[in-house]
Amino acid sequence: CQDSRCCTDGSMCFEKHAYYAQCRPSCTPGIHSEEEPEQQTPWSCQVLSPVAPTPAPVPVDPSWMTGTYTTGYWDCCKPSCSWPGKGKLRKPVLSCDASTGNVLSDANVASVCGNGGTATSCSSNQPFVVTSNLSMGFAAAAVSGSHGLTGEENCGQCFELRFTGQTHTGNWGNFGGAHPDVVGKRMIVQVTNIGHDVNGEHSFDIQIPGSGQGTFTSGCTAQFPGYSSGDFDCDVNYGGCDIATGCDRLPAQLQPGCRWKFDWFRWLAKDGKTVNPYVDFRRVQCPQQLIDISGTAPEDDAAYPVPVVDSGRVHYQN
Repeated sequence: CQDSRCCTDGSMCFEKHAYYAQCRPSCTPGIHSEEEPEQQTPWSCQVLSPVAPTPAPVPVDPSWMTGTYTTGYWDCCKPSCSWPGKGKLRKPVLSCDASTGNVLSDANVASVCGNGGTATSCSSNQPFVVTSNLSMGFAAAAVSGSHGLTGEENCGQCFELRFTGQTHTGNWGNFGGAHPDVVGKRMIVQVTNIGHDVNGEHSFDIQIPGSGQGTFTSGCTAQFPGYSSGDFDCDVNYGGCDIATGCDRLPAQLQPGCRWKFDWFRWLAKDGKTVNPYVDFRRVQCPQQLIDISGTAPEDDAAYPVPVVDSGRVHYQN
């Protein structure tokens, strides 16, 4: 039993010396007279306990991408994935008419942003709560190729985001990240837009009303006449409104998504969190709730796990 340190008959493994041990019912240190004379060397009688097996490493799911962060935006522009020929979609993502808010049947209508068109992002593309631990919505994807995100190829694909406690580091020290109440929560987003300024560790730009228009500041005023550009992001083009009352400046159609930012997402609720939280993410099959809004899904969607919400939590069927 020197190597195994195991005995099967109720006895114990006693060591004689560093090179020999034996299963015995008992053991007295010293010379054992029953042994052959040439073998009569002292027994230490130290009990050799079984060696606990080395625990198997916890497998890392290769489908999860880690260490990326998210931002938010809402500029009312026609989504990139609403144009024909983007990605491997069953059909283009739906866009809406700026004046009526109705879904457009023609995917070739020009964007309200800079092209003199009338196509906008539909107001229904704002995030919504499914359970206390799960929300859904839409996002622009990175184009850098990092973490498997390449831009147009991701059009229509859905991803599960899992918010982590990682914070940002830089010249200003640690900052931002997810509020403690958000860490561990999940969000399923469908890619409807391509973020050409989204790269590196920056993976998704989530569509959230009141979260900044960025460089496109004319789309929302064209869709909602009577409002100033500053009303759509509290006069902060990057980052947007920092208090919930700022949502009151937005059109009524967009206020629920803006309030989601402060209620479920806990934006700036404590100690500078939530701000641009980090996520782990993986591709999943698009939930029907999102398909009903976007009007489409990728052609290869069936190859990915199906999210099922049960008793307030999400699990997956392969």
